Amino acid sequence: MTAVLLSRDLMTTSQSSGAAARASVPLVSVANIEQLEARCLAEVVPLVILDLSLPGLVPQDVVARLRALATPPEQIIAFGPHVHSDRLAAAREAGCDEVLSRGQYHAQCEELLGRIA
Repeated sequence: MTAVLLSRDLMTTSQSSGAAARASVPLVSVANIEQLEARCLAEVVPLVILDLSLPGLVPQDVVARLRALATPPEQIIAFGPHVHSDRLAAAREAGCDEVLSRGQYHAQCEELLGRIA
């Protein structure tokens, strides 16, 4: 079972990939919602991680699409810059299981991924 990260930020994908390797968890990075949805349709995904800084990302739409799948992800975690409190709040309201600031995510990434190992 593979975790999926929705992000176009190279630093985030690199750091997340390193944390996943240390936690012995396969992680795939995708750049858009269509790729994310396709991945979730192709296999059981225990964890989806949403980078709220992705341009055009609407947490309510993404979470609703993921939860409507025949086999939705077990957990959806979102993170974004702490100064974007409205986006973080929108992710909470959308039903994300956990919402973190970017700093919290990077500090806890290995632990978050390790939960599904």
